[in-house]
Amino acid sequence: MQNTFSIQSIGSLNQAPQNSQIAPTSSVSSISSGISSISAPTESDAKSFSSMLGDALSNVNSTMEYANTCTDKLLDGSLNNIHELTIAGAKSEVMLHLTTQVASKLCSSATTLFQMQL
Repeated sequence: MQNTFSIQSIGSLNQAPQNSQIAPTSSVSSISSGISSISAPTESDAKSFSSMLGDALSNVNSTMEYANTCTDKLLDGSLNNIHELTIAGAKSEVMLHLTTQVASKLCSSATTLFQMQL
């Protein structure tokens, strides 16, 4: 099973911009209109963030469990493809590293917010 990824599926990145000059007034007006449309998060936004974070953590957990399962299969002698173990281990390592980095950034952000004076 081979997954293919086409650069065409990224959307607007599939074509190079035709004009290399950008008018500064248009970008400033788009930034100011974006700032005026920012609103306070609602309770449903908080629930969706918590569910997204929970889904991401469960995905990391399942990836790590799969890597452990592959290791157990290797020790049993029932693993047919050693590349499967290598890929699962590398994927697990990267996901765990990313999770610890995100947790560290969240803690740092919370500390910064708590130290702000109103």
